[in-house]
Amino acid sequence: MPTPEVRPPNLAADTRARLRGANPAVLAASLAARAGDTARARSFLAELTYGFERGGVVCALSATRMEQLIDWYDDVSRDDTISDTSMPVSDADFSALASGLVGWEVPAETAAFYREQAGFVDFVATSQQADIDVNAFDIVAIGAGMAGIATAVAAGKAGMNCRILEKAAQPGGVWQQNTYPGVGVDTPSAYYSFSFEVNQNWSGVYPTGQEYLDYLNRVVDRYDVRKNITFEAHVSRLEWDETENRWNITYLKDGREHLTSACAVVTAAGYLTRPQFPKVRGLEDFAGEWFHSSQWNHDYDFTNKRVAVVGTGCTSVQVVDALADQVASLTLVQRQPHWVMPPTVDETFSVTERWLNAHVPGYAQWSRLLTFIPISDFNYPVVRYDDEWARTHDLSISQANDQVLQVALGYLQTSFADRPDLMKVLTPNFAPFGKRPIRDPGNYYGALKRETSAVASGLSEVVPEGIIDADGQMHEVDVIVYATGFELDYLANVEVIGRDGHRLGDRWGESPVAYNACQVPGFPNLFITSGPHASPSHGGGHNFAVEAVVHYVIESLRDLAARGARSVEPTEEAIVRWKNEVDELMADSVWARETRATTYYRNAKGEVVLASPLTMVDFWTKLRAPEPADLRYGS
Repeated sequence: MPTPEVRPPNLAADTRARLRGANPAVLAASLAARAGDTARARSFLAELTYGFERGGVVCALSATRMEQLIDWYDDVSRDDTISDTSMPVSDADFSALASGLVGWEVPAETAAFYREQAGFVDFVATSQQADIDVNAFDIVAIGAGMAGIATAVAAGKAGMNCRILEKAAQPGGVWQQNTYPGVGVDTPSAYYSFSFEVNQNWSGVYPTGQEYLDYLNRVVDRYDVRKNITFEAHVSRLEWDETENRWNITYLKDGREHLTSACAVVTAAGYLTRPQFPKVRGLEDFAGEWFHSSQWNHDYDFTNKRVAVVGTGCTSVQVVDALADQVASLTLVQRQPHWVMPPTVDETFSVTERWLNAHVPGYAQWSRLLTFIPISDFNYPVVRYDDEWARTHDLSISQANDQVLQVALGYLQTSFADRPDLMKVLTPNFAPFGKRPIRDPGNYYGALKRETSAVASGLSEVVPEGIIDADGQMHEVDVIVYATGFELDYLANVEVIGRDGHRLGDRWGESPVAYNACQVPGFPNLFITSGPHASPSHGGGHNFAVEAVVHYVIESLRDLAARGARSVEPTEEAIVRWKNEVDELMADSVWARETRATTYYRNAKGEVVLASPLTMVDFWTKLRAPEPADLRYGS
């Protein structure tokens, strides 16, 4: 019997030990893309078993095969002919590798979409190419949050000049505005970053607000964006100059009005920027301390105080979770409870995981893809209404939606098995995703079982001693925190005057509509990020829609240069067709059909104006390149 070959220990023991902690599917995909050997990767992927942990898909490989996979890593690492960058992989092979990450089929026709979302490719031009006159096609972005930063980086790569006007004293958008205790990202960190700047060193599954702000500042400095930002500049007016084909921009800085201009304006200010307070009597009559969560008083000492938190959304959950251990009592005032998803068992990334992201070429990108696939269009059936199912199920709208319900309901019932009074108050009467989903940071439900009262009737009035709920009961407190969100604004604080003196506010009223979620007829070269119907509310993250729109902005300006034109806007026919498509898809969505849920997704008339009813792939595809038949060009 032949003696089995004994492989010499080429890898250092600590390196091999770290590789044993790798996700085998991610490691196999990384090696296949680097070495150009997808057949070898498939042999490992075929033997994987799958499960679900820490809020995502995990897989396992036998110990023997894992050692062989690590041997392959050793071979690739020692081969001088193989670079550290990924080789071109066919769509079919990419699909096979992506499918191996999650254990279900990822169609080959979605390969381009997933390559970009994973961060394997940078900006891929899809329109005509032309030399760009930096001065003729300059951009001003309003806001230095995620969208403004992405615009500036993409413009720089395209050879365009982009200036940013930011009302705050630093970049970061919502992440510099919100500094309340417990503030954090509730989208998995492996995906929630720019695809062109995949972060390899997140501390955990869900980064803190400060950690995310630090990331954005690193991006600003790495791409030399800061020098093009004018801070503490409040934009008040945009007016289209028909003769010059440029936007005149008025902004306030240092107590004076300033005027500048640009070929194109990108509104990157977001839609949730103005703090919203309850519309009840007596807010300013309260004798104790009170403030909005976005205007946190860091000098206030909560130790042994009686605290009221008004609101039950994501911010409220994080605040309650963070304050519970130091306050004397907590009164949670809710207008309507949310479905709350359980926390992950371990939200920190190990030293091994962080080492793999930083030292195994491609590992961070494939990990990002592993995170993204389950939170992308795999979730789409969750928000689609099934009439037959809904007729016999009160709290879910489809079988897929019911699976989410059972997780949230199970967590609620387990957490409050000994407190039926709280369970009753905290049980929603609508289907999951009717309101934006919420994740327990780890101690929210636990905190509510302490010295806590949950007010189900909502806030009726504020008096000097405390709050009065809608049942007329008085709750004496020392401090009130309004975690009541923001006004849903689409450029409400900026006067936008387009062609022929038409005002954007007049055109929109309470029912904003934008072609491709970012352009409006009569307002040439105006591009709106975070526009109406731009948020993929069934999955993904804010970064997805931001990058899709920014890609479209750059492609539109490239297209103008190639045509020798100076302005572009959609036709009225195009926006009517877009609205009809949105309305048709929206009609059978959870946001339109689940009217029991009170949500900022709707306007005062009950119209859903925020969520996108499209799949993420369809939204991304529509924004790959301008469609000339839908557009009006000016010279």
